Order: sequence, then C-alpha cells, then structure tokens
Amino acid sequence: MLARFMLRYPAVTLQLESTNRQVDVLKEGFDLAIRVRFPPLAPSDLVMRTLDTSTQCLIAAPSLVPKPLASPADLNGLPSLDFKTHPGTHSWLLENQQGQTATVFHEPRLATDDMAVLREAALIGSGIVQLPTMMIWQDIEAGRLVQVLPGWQPRAGIIHAVFPSRRGLVPAVRALLDFLAQECATQRGFAAEAFKTPPSQLSCS
Repeated sequence: MLARFMLRYPAVTLQLESTNRQVDVLKEGFDLAIRVRFPPLAPSDLVMRTLDTSTQCLIAAPSLVPKPLASPADLNGLPSLDFKTHPGTHSWLLENQQGQTATVFHEPRLATDDMAVLREAALIGSGIVQLPTMMIWQDIEAGRLVQVLPGWQPRAGIIHAVFPSRRGLVPAVRALLDFLAQECATQRGFAAEAFKTPPSQLSCS
C-alpha cells in the first residue's frame, strides 16, 4: 500500500519504522502510528482514525488438516504456532455465529513476533496458526492453506491510525490516511471474493 501511495504522490517521502513495540508518538516525533488493538481500547491523548477491522483466521497447510475440524475441542493435540506474547500463555479465543465462545490453550512449537515467519511455517505444515485474513487470503484461494474451523473465528481487532492533532496534520499525512482507508476497502473486496464472504466481515490486515 505504501509503495502505491508513493507512486500516486511522487513528491512525498516516507520514513517507516516497522516494530511491534508501542511507540510514543509525541516524544519520538512520529507523524502517525498504525496499530491493531483489540477492544476495549485504552484511553489516549492522541487522535484516532479507524481504518478497518482486522479479522483473523485459524489456518494450516492441507497436509496437516486435510478436512475442516468440527469443534474447538478437535484442536487439542495438534501442533500450533503463535505470536509471541508476554507473559507466555498462548490461547485462541474463538466465537461462532450463534455467539458461543471457546478458549483453546495450546503450547506452540514456534512463538515469534514475526508474522511472515509464522505464515511460512504454516505453509510447510509445521502447525496451526492464527493470522490476519488479509495476510493469507491469497494462500486460501490458491489452496496452499485451509481454514481449520470455518464455523469459529478468532475475535477481530481494530486497525487504526493515531496522531497528535487534526489541526496540525500536514497535507501529506492527511493524504496518506485517506489513501490507506481507501486501500483497505479495496483489499477487503478482493478477500471477500476468495472467502465467499461479505466484504463487511473481512479486513485489510
């Protein structure tokens, strides 16, 4: 998305820090930060603009899960991968269309804060992993990955940008925010076709 933004606005230069730590936007001098958080969101002195929701999927290689599982209990005993958390307890929080919820605790074979590594590990059949829909929809469409529990979904996060003030927002930053919102809507449509799901239920992250 950022590459396409630079093509559209050739006079704008970008400096990107890709990190999993929560930066201090004001003290560190960032124009904006893009975050994914799960509700409820903590109060903040920063201005927030919601860009999309981050729907998640439990996925695996077809070699590991040849057919969809029937219930969350079927996950027990299968190898897993997960995002590194602090403290180190790992669980999937799942919900079905009837509003029922299930928490599945697991011990991942691999825990890392690098989602690209988790995707690569899943592709070769190392374990089941929860990843953002938009990261893996093309793999689902191509048959490289499958949804493990189609009737159960992890909770969705909120993709949002935070920045110090609307009044002091420079035109380039405002243009970037508008562009990202538009791109999220476009990407959501592509993913909806792959998942045969209404676009409102998918996201760009």
